[in-house]
Amino acid sequence: MGKNVDLKNNFGKKLAYLRKKKNLSQIRLAEMIDSNFNYISQIECGKANITMNMLILLSDALDVDAKELFDF
Repeated sequence: MGKNVDLKNNFGKKLAYLRKKKNLSQIRLAEMIDSNFNYISQIECGKANITMNMLILLSDALDVDAKELFDF
């Protein structure tokens, strides 16, 4: 289970990094993907699981390849 927790934490950190690099708030990113900013916060803190659809929405909103979210 430790590796999976690390994956979620690292993914969340990378998401936060890319979001901030684009000068987006959690609220704005959530609006872009028709989601809730609390969910974005939970992802960034490594507390939420995401679906493949959410991965695609996030990568499209950030204008990056989905694999870049796993480049950590």
